[in-house]
Amino acid sequence: MFEHPSLIHQVTVFEQEQIERAVARRRMLIEHADQIVPRPAGPLRRLLRLGRARASAPQAPRTAACDPAVAR
Repeated sequence: MFEHPSLIHQVTVFEQEQIERAVARRRMLIEHADQIVPRPAGPLRRLLRLGRARASAPQAPRTAACDPAVAR
């Protein structure tokens, strides 16, 4: 079955309106960038930041005294 042409037109018009709203929102954000205040970090953001900090932290080299697999 095929869609009715008026349905396709309605969907197309709706998508174009969404794109226009997104463009207007981006333009407003660019024009008023000095007024944007970042939100404080919530629990999830703090948890993710903690995980990244642990992953990027330098690790001590593995030695035979710490790990028997290295001694082989």
